[in-house]
Amino acid sequence: MRKGVHTIRSGITSVHNPTVPRRYSLDNGDFEVNMKIESVDFFPIGNDRTGAANDDWSNTTVWFVLSTSSAGGVPTSSTVSEQEYGATFNLRPSDSAQIAWGMMGGNGPFIHCFLDPDNIIPEDLYVNAWSVSAGGSIAPVFQNVGFIIRMKQVKSSGSEALLYQIRETDVE
Repeated sequence: MRKGVHTIRSGITSVHNPTVPRRYSLDNGDFEVNMKIESVDFFPIGNDRTGAANDDWSNTTVWFVLSTSSAGGVPTSSTVSEQEYGATFNLRPSDSAQIAWGMMGGNGPFIHCFLDPDNIIPEDLYVNAWSVSAGGSIAPVFQNVGFIIRMKQVKSSGSEALLYQIRETDVE
């Protein structure tokens, strides 16, 4: 961390188990000093599935999520709202633990990433990515993806920190 700014850079490949989100511990032991996500970038990191054709990636979509809880980072969690986002493998915008969403795919290709600007991470951050197989089940990513998460350290009052803690655990 430099001047209160912290960056996580990594990737997710087809050997990643999409039912287990990757955990990054951000809990520094000080309830009032937390991290705020400033930006999230999500991008392809290889072309091994496209015969080296950089402009013609797989048309299978890869889904990406950042969450403040393990349950929020798993697409098969039971935090279902049929009226808002359906029952299986969907991004869940009203799930209070999910704070960023992304998708990549198509013949275009296209990449979209969305970040909830009202986010504070009081403890851990969970990152996950997955694809959905032709048979309709969750599958490891079909296209290797990378991500960069840029955060800054922020100070919260004790009551604000408590509210963020409650929001984080709302779905667990």
